[in-house]
Amino acid sequence: MKMKSRLIGMLLLCLAIVSNSFANDSDNLKDGFTIGTPVIKSIQAIAFGPENILFIGDNTGSMVYAIEIIDKKNTSKINFNIDNITAKIGAVMGASAKDIKILDMAVNPLSNNVFFAVSRENRGTTKSALFKLGDTGLQEFSLEQVNYSEKKIENAPATSSKFWGQPSKTYTVTDLHYVNGEIIISGLSNEEFSSGLRRVPFPFDDAMVTTNVQAYHVSHSANETNAPIYRFLPVKLQNQWTIVAGYMCTPLVTFKLNELDGNNKLIGKTIAEIGAGNAPTGIISYTYNNEEYVLVGNNRYSLTKFTGKDIFNAKAIQSPSRQRGIKRETIKIGSVAHLADFGENVLVITRSSDKKVYTLKKLSKANI
Repeated sequence: MKMKSRLIGMLLLCLAIVSNSFANDSDNLKDGFTIGTPVIKSIQAIAFGPENILFIGDNTGSMVYAIEIIDKKNTSKINFNIDNITAKIGAVMGASAKDIKILDMAVNPLSNNVFFAVSRENRGTTKSALFKLGDTGLQEFSLEQVNYSEKKIENAPATSSKFWGQPSKTYTVTDLHYVNGEIIISGLSNEEFSSGLRRVPFPFDDAMVTTNVQAYHVSHSANETNAPIYRFLPVKLQNQWTIVAGYMCTPLVTFKLNELDGNNKLIGKTIAEIGAGNAPTGIISYTYNNEEYVLVGNNRYSLTKFTGKDIFNAKAIQSPSRQRGIKRETIKIGSVAHLADFGENVLVITRSSDKKVYTLKKLSKANI
């Protein structure tokens, strides 16, 4: 009996040690966090990491924020099909639908609530906001007195520099994702070859490594070093972490994550051309019937689906080739403004042909 008691005691001690270890890991993610109201000047890109941590790319302030979101799991009774969602956001912000822009969309994997990065234009001034779709409906999410940390982007473009007729600074952060204890950030820098991918350890420390990247644009018949990656996704293909990146006009390019070391200009492998006059609006990956897929949202060419196997085995399209690259399937649901993974489903925001009405929809992956 004593032996049995000792075994039970040892087992409970081991469980306590393991529990404390997990608790410490969770606490470590919030090293350097502080309670307060972050001075966020703009919300351009958002992405969730572990433990309810939301990352925000602030182009105006040249910052990246990590914010602990106090968020409860929804009851699955949310209506994910919302017509004219910008009008509903505008009603909360005291604005019309035409003054509202949804800049990004992200799903909290722990709660299944949906968050939107929003801007409101009013007489030359812009207000940024974070909105949440949960059990209580579509509401603005307060960023006052939150637990957060921040990281300055030291090599952001100069305020005076221009790209595509717009301030280059507006492309400082075009997309961001958390993977393996790091945040990967796409955008422009103040360097000669300005298109880059930044790696930032998390929790934040003094390190930020920027790798200048180059890609062959089929539509432009040119190798370009200044065009920014517009949307990307870290994907593990054949046990190798790969960045699948979408550019404007719209080459699909891959980079090996372990080669983002900041030492050299990295030339990506252009594997597909989706089409000219198009912008990628989101990239997700998922497995269905034991097949890995990568789905790209496009504002002109709707949804484009590739297999992970084809992406991994693709040969590079090189100048002066006009190839379209690897095979793909197009799913026509209209112009896609945003795309997010949602378990067995996909969330999309579609845009009407007159660019006035934006609609949130939930689509089953089985039907894509």
